[in-house]
Amino acid sequence: MVQTAAEVEREVLRADEARVKALVENDVDALEALLADDLTYVHSNGMLDTKASYIDGLRSGRSRYLTMDMSDIAVRSMGDTGLINARFNARVKVGDREVNPIARVLIVYAKRDSRWQMIAWESTSIATP
Repeated sequence: MVQTAAEVEREVLRADEARVKALVENDVDALEALLADDLTYVHSNGMLDTKASYIDGLRSGRSRYLTMDMSDIAVRSMGDTGLINARFNARVKVGDREVNPIARVLIVYAKRDSRWQMIAWESTSIATP
């Protein structure tokens, strides 16, 4: 059965809400299922992670998301691909310091084996006064 664009957009948004929940709760096992094996994750500082390096940073405790807020969310569907544009604001513990990235993000989801997985994250830092 072919899904409507609205149905796809709701599913993609639910998948992303589950990802945010897993990050803030530090549920790395749940997060692993939500991220595609071929994930590319570009942080707002330009650093590039693969799924393996991103998960390793979380699992080792090198980074820990304390809060994450998404706003100005727009979701689009393109068949088995969903795109989210949003504003991202988080508190992240990186090593022994806390950072507060504020960025515009493009998040790409793909439906694989009947489930949505994040395949790409690209963020651009928003300058704060």
